[in-house]
Amino acid sequence: MSLLIGTGAQKDYVSLVCIYEISPFPPSPRPGVRPETLPYTVTLSGKNSHTANPLKSDYAPYFASGLSSFLFILLSLSLIPYAGIQEDEALFSIPFFHPTAREFRVRMFHHTIPIMVMTYVGTLKTWIYWPLIRWFGSSVWSVRVPVALTGGLTVFIFYHLIRRIQLTQDRPGALFAASAGALLLATDPVFLLTNTFDWGPVALEHVLLVTGCFLLFRFATNPSQKWFLPLGFFCFGLALWNKALFAWALSGLIAATIAVFWPEVRRSLTPRNAATAAAAFSMGALPFIVYNLRSPNATLSQNAHLETDRMPSKWLQLGRAANGASLFGYMTGEADAPLKAPSSRRGRVAEWIWRRLGEHRESEAFYVYGAMLALAPWWWRSRAARFSLVFLVVAWGMMALTRNAGAAAHHDVLLWPFPILFAVSVLASLPWRWIAIAVAAGMVLMNLLVVNQYVLQFERDGAAPDYSDALFALNPELPENQTIYVTDWGMNATLELSHQGRLRIQPAHGALMDDSPNLEQQAQLRAMLADTDAIWLGHAAGHEDFQGVNTRLDRFASMAGYRKEAIRTVADSNGRPIFEIFRFR
Repeated sequence: MSLLIGTGAQKDYVSLVCIYEISPFPPSPRPGVRPETLPYTVTLSGKNSHTANPLKSDYAPYFASGLSSFLFILLSLSLIPYAGIQEDEALFSIPFFHPTAREFRVRMFHHTIPIMVMTYVGTLKTWIYWPLIRWFGSSVWSVRVPVALTGGLTVFIFYHLIRRIQLTQDRPGALFAASAGALLLATDPVFLLTNTFDWGPVALEHVLLVTGCFLLFRFATNPSQKWFLPLGFFCFGLALWNKALFAWALSGLIAATIAVFWPEVRRSLTPRNAATAAAAFSMGALPFIVYNLRSPNATLSQNAHLETDRMPSKWLQLGRAANGASLFGYMTGEADAPLKAPSSRRGRVAEWIWRRLGEHRESEAFYVYGAMLALAPWWWRSRAARFSLVFLVVAWGMMALTRNAGAAAHHDVLLWPFPILFAVSVLASLPWRWIAIAVAAGMVLMNLLVVNQYVLQFERDGAAPDYSDALFALNPELPENQTIYVTDWGMNATLELSHQGRLRIQPAHGALMDDSPNLEQQAQLRAMLADTDAIWLGHAAGHEDFQGVNTRLDRFASMAGYRKEAIRTVADSNGRPIFEIFRFR
């Protein structure tokens, strides 16, 4: 009898093989398997006795995940300089420059601590950026590089989540599934753009969602590692504080876990584990909980309202987001101004690809996902596929039923990366590996062609007004020693961040929202007009966010006896007039 205890063929885990034979020699291994052991050698958890060679580290997963992450970061960095900082993108910086509303702050150790930016947006990003803005300033690079790196981290962790899922299900092709998933996420146009220009904000939501899932999966497959449980729920708590819309994803996770993993949940649902999870989640979400205790139920009462009549349009918007098309015209300019010749090397490459392969504004991924549903006989046994499907149905349902939600890309993308997890789980279930590889490669290629179209339109058509590169020309024109009355939405937070709070900005659009301002609004406008040393800043005609504010201001000023004097019109790099600087005399 000989005893052979060695490593498995894939080196992803340690297996035990006991072989009994009436022979003084060890048996021959199975074809294709090379056990790295000697007879009568024990190899457990990497520790051995009388072993010829130590266990070798497998760096392929880290190389593949790192490559996908690097690809995302490279694509993200190539997009950063095209657009100015959008208003919601700068929202996190408001507590830097203005006293936080009383309900959004707490007093601790003789210091005022901001805990919320809005009723449903916390200050997690604010606290992360506080030292970064002090150290590196407030350029588009210092604002966007950190979220680009965060998106790269999401891709990296997503790779390892898929790989562990596939290994646990004892399915071949874990490397293929994980690599395909990471590449699909890294090149997904809407994921790429929303995690580069983080106006959602969504970057922290994604990394906390994926990291929490990874940690809880590690706990579920290795309960002896107790610390994975609190860390996973702590991530979910942080995500809820960062943005309360995480409740959609949390609902999807709970429903999918109960539907697919109930036996495992029931075994793990001990009083100790439940208390640990609840404590860790509460700790992560503590600022959010404190706010809603001090302002009872403020987040839910002010934001959670039912809406059913827009479900069809929200479904169409989801399809456009999945196809990567939903940000054309919103972030990039369209052919409404003279086109520029591409000036950068990446722009010229994008134009070269466009001339040879044509215009691609949709990746068709939405239809691929739909076709994959028909392959249920092959993927139905995949718990990852079923989990993803339940998550998507529940989370999108919660989103679609919420008033003023689910009709924009920065909401739809909160479902990511579960559409991609579903897709790679389906592909990994197919018995025809060459078809799976071809489909995955085709989807990645289509993603890249859509990303190429975004790059081309940024180069050729410029950025859309809310992201206009005219902001770069506007900033030097604004004096820091004069009051500036801003007549429209979309400039206050952006300019405060760009000048790091040194501008004397006063919003004026609140008094210009109605054709007939009330007495209080009239008094406000008269006081502003009487300040003849001040200057005014607004959007040029045709680019107003609040339509009609320019006409209302001009009419009221004329009736009050003031004359408008133009100081300067600021255009974007395509020559479109975007901003107007003026005064009243």
